[in-house]
Amino acid sequence: MAKKGKKAGNKDTQGPGAGSLELQNERIAKAPPKAKPKSEADRRKDRVDGITKTVYSAVLGVIAGFASYFIAGEVGPSHWQISYLPWHFVMMSLILVTVLIQKFTYPFLKIDVAGFKTKDWLYVEFIIVALWLVTWTLLLN
Repeated sequence: MAKKGKKAGNKDTQGPGAGSLELQNERIAKAPPKAKPKSEADRRKDRVDGITKTVYSAVLGVIAGFASYFIAGEVGPSHWQISYLPWHFVMMSLILVTVLIQKFTYPFLKIDVAGFKTKDWLYVEFIIVALWLVTWTLLLN
């Protein structure tokens, strides 16, 4: 009972409802703005764009795997042979080239490249590198 009396006393000293209004105003000011709910057309466009980015990245990865196999898999001396280069240099070159290819070809696919965030670039590059390694490994065996 003693605790209940103390709480009631604190409310009385602040005035009826004074603390709750201030707290509500603080919460409203600190709350992040709510995003507008997307329309059905926007959700459909986002889904189609995601599928397009995934398929395009997968195709680029497979093409890179075949290119690595035919360039690095040649027997004998050739000015195109890259077998003497370290694998991490080849992979970093692949990432650089595919980022540039995507940056210039996505507008033709009606995908907004300016809206890409770091997460989006990491996603598409992971797909490319994974499929490049899988394709190249399968071709080498």
